[in-house]
Amino acid sequence: LMPFCVMFPFYEVKYFNIQNKVIRFICTLGPITAFFRVSEAMFGFMPAHTVDSVSNTMIYIAVPVEVKFNNMGPMKSSWGDAKGNLIKFGAFMLLLGAYSSFLSDYSYEPFPTGSGSNLEDINLGNGFSRGQLINNALAAILFQLYLTTFGYGITTLTSLGGVQQLPMMLNPIFESKSPSDFWGRKWNLVVHGLLKRGVYKPVRTRFSRMTASTATFIASGIFHEWILAVLFSPEYNELEGDACIPPSCYRPGFGRSTLFFIWNAIIIAMEYLIGGAAIFQLAKRHLPSVIVSILVSSLGLPMGHWFMNDYVRSDYFEDGQLGFPLVVRVPG
Repeated sequence: LMPFCVMFPFYEVKYFNIQNKVIRFICTLGPITAFFRVSEAMFGFMPAHTVDSVSNTMIYIAVPVEVKFNNMGPMKSSWGDAKGNLIKFGAFMLLLGAYSSFLSDYSYEPFPTGSGSNLEDINLGNGFSRGQLINNALAAILFQLYLTTFGYGITTLTSLGGVQQLPMMLNPIFESKSPSDFWGRKWNLVVHGLLKRGVYKPVRTRFSRMTASTATFIASGIFHEWILAVLFSPEYNELEGDACIPPSCYRPGFGRSTLFFIWNAIIIAMEYLIGGAAIFQLAKRHLPSVIVSILVSSLGLPMGHWFMNDYVRSDYFEDGQLGFPLVVRVPG
């Protein structure tokens, strides 16, 4: 089943000739959740009550979100849940449209940096330039808005279908108290659950917490590389030389996403080692919470373009603009 999950999206986008990269991204969601849920089943780490019945197990594996279960099966949603989620979805659609209206005027990269998009172009010094830091911060907020909006859209559909699911995002950039809080309790909780049960817990049964954490971040990097391969297939490997003209045809910088997640694994390891030091605890207690969150988010900011450049410099976000209201400047 795992090899099928890996290969299916490539055949799907080719057979249906799917060109929109956001729709291609959506095509990866089912296979990637199924892949890690198979791992959960193999190692015995499926959540409570998902194995109480065949129907519970089938729902859990088939639905690419984190459905809530209790001893009665999938937890039921109410009309109030659906209404609340729909209102939040609409609000974030408008917010995403307004934010994208601003960034799209600069092709999602307001400041020219000269940094390349290939693996060999990585330069640690580039990430600390003012322009690159601002670009990375703006792109990180854009990613958060996309995932939050998409999450509320999916939650609205599942609640209308009568079941509850866990939220996808909990405002990680502006509400995280530590790196582990950012990645473990705020950012993309669906993927966090998959990686925790499908990678972290199996590795943790035999190795240290730090080793399991590092393995989880590496696995995250590898599956994000796989997503890039789906998004930019077949253009990047079928067109040669000058025939591939960005942004519609784009060759991703494979390896950069994995390095970005390895960098964050190092940050988590440092938190394990020195996070309890008095200076960090003092900052947590006395600095405004939003300042603490921004400082936490800034730890990965200089390397953010290692992960985000492939999305920013291709037409990924241009394809996404078709899904929400946008204000576009008309040439005079």
